[in-house]
Amino acid sequence: MKDKSPSGLNEWLHFLQNKKFPVKAVNLTRLKAQISRTEDTLDDMQSNIASDPLLAFAILNEANRVTPNKDNEINTPFHAAAMVGMNGIGKLFSRFESYSTQSRHTPPHIVAFLHEIQTSYEAATIARHWSIEKLTSHEDDIFWITLFRDAARWLLWFYAYPTMVELKQKISQGEKPGQAELSILGCRIDELTVHLCKHWHTPSKVMESFLTKHIPTSKELQTLAHLAHHPDELPHFPEDKRLTILINNPLIFSFCANKVAHEVSLMGWDSKNLPFFYRVIATVMHRHIGDIIQTTHRASVEAATLFNTKGTIPLALQLLDPYLYTGKKAPKPKSDKISPIAQLKKALGKHDIYDTKQKTNLALQTIKQAIPNAQHCIIFKTVNQKTTPLYQFGYHADTIKKIKWNAPSSVFNKLTNARSAVHLSGKKLNGLVKDLPHTSDQIIDTNSHLILASTPTSEREMAIFWLETRTEFSDKDYSKLKQIVSLISHRTT
Repeated sequence: MKDKSPSGLNEWLHFLQNKKFPVKAVNLTRLKAQISRTEDTLDDMQSNIASDPLLAFAILNEANRVTPNKDNEINTPFHAAAMVGMNGIGKLFSRFESYSTQSRHTPPHIVAFLHEIQTSYEAATIARHWSIEKLTSHEDDIFWITLFRDAARWLLWFYAYPTMVELKQKISQGEKPGQAELSILGCRIDELTVHLCKHWHTPSKVMESFLTKHIPTSKELQTLAHLAHHPDELPHFPEDKRLTILINNPLIFSFCANKVAHEVSLMGWDSKNLPFFYRVIATVMHRHIGDIIQTTHRASVEAATLFNTKGTIPLALQLLDPYLYTGKKAPKPKSDKISPIAQLKKALGKHDIYDTKQKTNLALQTIKQAIPNAQHCIIFKTVNQKTTPLYQFGYHADTIKKIKWNAPSSVFNKLTNARSAVHLSGKKLNGLVKDLPHTSDQIIDTNSHLILASTPTSEREMAIFWLETRTEFSDKDYSKLKQIVSLISHRTT
């Protein structure tokens, strides 16, 4: 914004309705490449579409714009992509604003934008788990509805960062969100979202998740929470017919999960407001409150694994920190412990009959301990110019299997013919992506740091190491990998 922030519903609508959707530059580049390649299909593009929420959101909106069907709406981006087709997706590129997080100093509005997206992913995962537990058969729809109901909030953080910082400060100081939004924005974000969704042709289910016709009012939520007042007892069933209808509508999961995730993001897991929503969901699912809390925590751990945008620390990490609320400091590890690399050297020294699979397995365990910055790792075995993944962690196994690792690659050709090691990032990595095996670019991000190394592990076999992170590898990390690779190297006598 230039001089004065918009104020009121109409001004914010005018400000946001024609704004482009921010999408990661790497995802746009990859999607354009996939559309241009004749051998790629919509199925191959699914992971790329799902990796960027506003990319998926735009495709979903476009499908509902060109193929209106009120009786059976298109509620998932994959269904939408199939309806729109590659040509339809290609026409959407002008609606996107690309951004990059490659810089060491990512602008604060992008960090806040990514933070908000991660919170939305966590809300969507919680809603999905609740839905699965109740056996509603709507879990996929609920995931996307919950995720996309925050789309307007994402744009506000991206395009109106100073205003949203002011709003967040008021809420963190104890002011109710609705009152803070009215005083800072001049309207409610929920109201603004519904109007924007109409403009974007978003499926009506997303808009319905804001309407009291489909979700409980504040008074009705109080009634539902009261039915689960005793933690050790199963909740009572509601006698009111409207409440029975509302608790059987999966949209209540979307609404409550959104509240829980945003509350934890702002105030932490010890927020005094969380038990209220746990009790509501306990009544909806007719389960003990403890079961609801357990499902919520398990969902947050899954979200931390699958949807870490690096905009903020995942909510699950708070659950895994036993010193979070005690005020105590975690004990320092003893300094007399043997280092992971020294342990590897000791293990390999016991005898010299380890084969390639055994050596690389030992190396993998060492990497996990010695190089914690490595978020993803693949170890390959090459025999007779054929490269096969042996071990991996951090990636989806199905994704690794689909990549054509034996496709012509000047980088892998060099690795398989001689001992090599290289640390790639930024422009250097972007320039070499085309020389990696075909389709392996789908597991590389613009923020990626990639370390590649290779060594012979027997007279006829080579091992290739692929270490990748979305943060940063240090020179020490690079040096440690070279030590590990050297230790498992085949020695000629």
